[in-house]
Amino acid sequence: MQRDLTRLTGRVHDLVVVGGGIHGACIAWDATQRGLAVALVERYDFGSATSASSLRIVHGGLRSLTRGNFRGMRQSNRERSALLRIAPTLVEPLPVMVPTSGTGAASRPVLRAVLRLNDLLSSGRNRELDPDHRLSDGRLLSLDQCRRQFAAFPPGATGGAQWWDGRLRQPERLTLAFVRAAAAQGAQVANYCQMDQLMVENGTAIGVRVMDVLGGDTIEVRGHRVVIAAGPWTPLLCGQAAVAPQAFALNIEVSGRLAEVAVGVRSQARRAEDPVMGGRRFIFLVPQEATTLLGTWYVPWQGQDPDALVRRGAAALIEEFNAACPGLALGEPDLVRCQWGLLPLKGGREPGRSGALAVRARVIDHGFGFGPRHMLSVEGVKFTTARGIAESVVDGVVASLGRGKIPCRSAETRIDRPEDADGGPVRTQIDRAIREEMAVRLSDVIFRRTSLGLQLPPTRGVVADVARIVADTLGWIPSREADEIADVVRRLHPFGSTLGPAG
Repeated sequence: MQRDLTRLTGRVHDLVVVGGGIHGACIAWDATQRGLAVALVERYDFGSATSASSLRIVHGGLRSLTRGNFRGMRQSNRERSALLRIAPTLVEPLPVMVPTSGTGAASRPVLRAVLRLNDLLSSGRNRELDPDHRLSDGRLLSLDQCRRQFAAFPPGATGGAQWWDGRLRQPERLTLAFVRAAAAQGAQVANYCQMDQLMVENGTAIGVRVMDVLGGDTIEVRGHRVVIAAGPWTPLLCGQAAVAPQAFALNIEVSGRLAEVAVGVRSQARRAEDPVMGGRRFIFLVPQEATTLLGTWYVPWQGQDPDALVRRGAAALIEEFNAACPGLALGEPDLVRCQWGLLPLKGGREPGRSGALAVRARVIDHGFGFGPRHMLSVEGVKFTTARGIAESVVDGVVASLGRGKIPCRSAETRIDRPEDADGGPVRTQIDRAIREEMAVRLSDVIFRRTSLGLQLPPTRGVVADVARIVADTLGWIPSREADEIADVVRRLHPFGSTLGPAG
């Protein structure tokens, strides 16, 4: 997979996809599998924004089930199984546990019934999965069993309820796996290509004009159909005057593997402190190899300074987890890194409170009174369901092109590679990242192409060592190398060692 912008020009593609996050990557892969000529362009690096900031849980729909949303539960369950099937080195089973307590909705009898119903409705969840990726039935746990898996289990609990979901080992690698698979089937892909203008003739979209962010040149990428899947920037790229309402979503990573299972507990934050979720939301602790992810904190996004929100949210998450699980005794020195992204709010576009998180992906065919013909836009809401959303989008594209009914195979065809599970020596990973995976920035290599992204934040010395290898390969001058190092260090330590107060 080489970055060659000339391959995007000189032809009319069947489909041009704008946006290389998880939704755009899945659309490109599905369309390429069905024989379409595809071009995919991404403003930054593939999977570098919200798609990289997941809490890394592939939810199977238990929360949808508890809300009576059976359709959402079946969709999530299907997509969880699909990801476990097609990317077993990147998605693995994850036990999840929540406390039982009292005599109400969190009581042991109620949660026992919920787990049994969940198992019944997901009876096909292990179809064609590798034996070590099959998901066991849910079960109730004693208080001692819970404390053995999580020493700081919340006080007052009577035990726990456990089920199995999936864990994304590295979301960035999964997004890249979809892009690589599409490129291997003939898709023309390029990162650091910013869409400047939608090209329209006689009310019909005929492609996009993009600027090479690295070189400054502008090229035209023509296509019979255009799909814009650019996350929070999708409405602007589709010609709307402003972005749709968004939430700033933050997860933090702390040192140490604090539990052997993912644990969900109720935050004590009330609606005033938690306007997006309405108070008393579930917050999750997710073990990684040597660290633990904590999330998620939400606040309405109004163009605020991200660093200020990170400070506020990181402090708030530490406070919330300490309140729910006092045995954690987390503090600022435990913080390893922060990650954030933007998620759509309902905003009057679906039933429910306007300021709450959207729960439905928004797919628009702009030819029906919303804009030019032959253009679609996609605003996804969940990493888990991106493949399924892509399937429905490509179904429509194939039908509109008059290609007949071409079956989708993206839920069955494996996309990962054995070496994704163990990348080998760092030098080998760096060489492969540049020569085969379109890494052109130091941040691409460290955060999204190598095993360094799974480890504790590397020291400045390690960053400089990697930069030296990248600079030699790509021919950077010393000032470019220094700028790249400074950029990575800033991302690793965005606000030094001071979080500041919550609130």
